[in-house]
Amino acid sequence: MIIDGKTIANEIAESIKQKVESLPKKPKLAIVLVGDDPASKIYVNLKVKKAKELGIATEVVNDIDKVSPDVDGIIVQLPCENAEKIIQKIPPEKDVDGLRNNSPFLPATVKAVVTLIDLSHAYAYDRSIVIVGQGKLVGKPLVDYLEKRGEKVIRCDEFTKDLKAKTLQADVLVTATGVANLIKKDMIKEGIVIIDCGSPKPEVDVEVYKIAGAYTPVPGGVGPLTVVCLLENLIEAVKVVV
Repeated sequence: MIIDGKTIANEIAESIKQKVESLPKKPKLAIVLVGDDPASKIYVNLKVKKAKELGIATEVVNDIDKVSPDVDGIIVQLPCENAEKIIQKIPPEKDVDGLRNNSPFLPATVKAVVTLIDLSHAYAYDRSIVIVGQGKLVGKPLVDYLEKRGEKVIRCDEFTKDLKAKTLQADVLVTATGVANLIKKDMIKEGIVIIDCGSPKPEVDVEVYKIAGAYTPVPGGVGPLTVVCLLENLIEAVKVVV
């Protein structure tokens, strides 16, 4: 079964639109875009377009010091030079991408993955969730969040010995490594749920889909949901302010 991220994202987007209409002020998102990376510009344009569809105002600046004081949330389009320095200039209550350690918001991609896990119907008793990839933007905060809510989580990174032995234990497998086609058919058991955070290419080999119980496609899985989860965080930021 394909877990259709686009359909889920559209449902959440409709809910966001209704919340925006009920707010006393129009939410506003600032996007810090540093440099001329073509891919970054495309991603920013997608966020601006989706925000506009939902009645959310945006501004795009090349310097965080130029962000208007009336914005409700600020994000930094990654990758960019001096990213950590820029991120630390974001007030925690406006860090809607959840990049600061003291941000009150769950990172947008992490929130998207959690949403997909919860909608996958993988509610086996004592299920094991294996997270492959321990990056600071997705893997690590995802593990931390799932462990806090009592899930049985197995962490895997580039130093993991015998990755196959770990992934074969998974009832739910999340990949967030940036390595295309890393997960092969012989590395998973039949019927598992796979959440693939790969971009622009999948981290799961196509043969895996034949035995998986459910999986997110790339594109069309985690990506579309990440954008609306970001905007959902923005709405929460507005509520905090008002």
